[in-house]
Amino acid sequence: MAYIRREIEPAIEKWLDDREIMVIRGPRQSGKTTLLGKIEEMLQARGVGEEEIHTINFEDDLVRLRFEEDVKEFVAFYMTSGKKQYFLMDEVQYIKDVGKKLKLLFDTFDDTKFIVTGSSSFDLTNLGSYLVGRAIFFDLHPFSFSEFLRAKGEKYATLHEKIKIDFDRKEFNAGKTVFLDDLNRLLHEYLTFGSYPRVVLEKDPEKKKELIRNLFITYIEKDIVSLYGIKHREGVVRLLKAISVVSGNVVTYETLAEHTGLKYHEIRKVLPLLEDSFVVYIVRPFYKNLMNELRKSPKIYFVDYGIRNYLKGNFENIVFDTLYENFVHNELKRLYDVKYWRTTAKTEVDFVVEDGGETIPVEVKTTPKLTRAFRSFIRHYHPSRAIIANLNTVEKTEVDGCKVSTIPFVYL
Repeated sequence: MAYIRREIEPAIEKWLDDREIMVIRGPRQSGKTTLLGKIEEMLQARGVGEEEIHTINFEDDLVRLRFEEDVKEFVAFYMTSGKKQYFLMDEVQYIKDVGKKLKLLFDTFDDTKFIVTGSSSFDLTNLGSYLVGRAIFFDLHPFSFSEFLRAKGEKYATLHEKIKIDFDRKEFNAGKTVFLDDLNRLLHEYLTFGSYPRVVLEKDPEKKKELIRNLFITYIEKDIVSLYGIKHREGVVRLLKAISVVSGNVVTYETLAEHTGLKYHEIRKVLPLLEDSFVVYIVRPFYKNLMNELRKSPKIYFVDYGIRNYLKGNFENIVFDTLYENFVHNELKRLYDVKYWRTTAKTEVDFVVEDGGETIPVEVKTTPKLTRAFRSFIRHYHPSRAIIANLNTVEKTEVDGCKVSTIPFVYL
């Protein structure tokens, strides 16, 4: 199966020669093991010999038990030359007290580079507490839309690079393309079956559905049950099905409890597990006026669109409006901490991002429209630029000194 270049690669390559442990975290089947193979190629291209590169998979229980029994002996066993050694360790979430053990290895072996991956159940917070000043962290998500297009053909990826807006510019300059319908058709496929590499690369729609089903079952059985206990299984499934219905709306914990049969405190406990497991994003409100703006209830979006559609039991008659909003959030999330804005009077803007102290409101509409809420936000916060993401229209206007760019979803 052809390898699809990942956007994270330049950032990873930049850190290969540094001392820090590289931690690559992401959901199951997001491409971490494949990326480790690519990292091995990067090292070999730099002149690192095969005998200095050691790839170890801790899904193998025997390997894991040997490592846990004596980590220093385990690593020393592979060090047969006087040259710098590279350990590519896959699925380290299975290791007991992994943060403590990696700290010991870092402090013991000087001329050694550790590159580790962990799946969705990886306890990043706990690991980070041991590796302060010793590690650099990367998140590997399923395919972005750019990566998805690369899988569909380099011509689409090249076109996308030409029309994508540059968030580093003070003004969003969007060009036009005669191939917008082609990109929108591919966007609908992306939003139907999702972004997991194996699903994207499969051509048969029925096989895509089966792969998504297996992904979900594997996540529930291997991550939720094995790490958080069987008692969470049914509750997690009910909660995710409820989220698939209310996704994109401001939702209270009480509402989720009512629709799932779970207690309020259980919702508060399980939701962070789902976010930590790269299944959902919890979007919190943007506020500066504590009196008038709603501060508590989140919005929830899915990391993968195929999983959301599987939970709704619908791959055929999809209403894309909510998925467009989910898509815009996910693309913005790759660059920013994303929030939403809503006042107690229920005046709402879909997303707000902050870039170097600048506040940028983003509205999502299939057909572009300057809403009263959008104008209200501009009037209150005086942003210099704003975005209305839509299906087909490219245009510019100005509202109270704010440059508003109307751009198609696929330009993000």
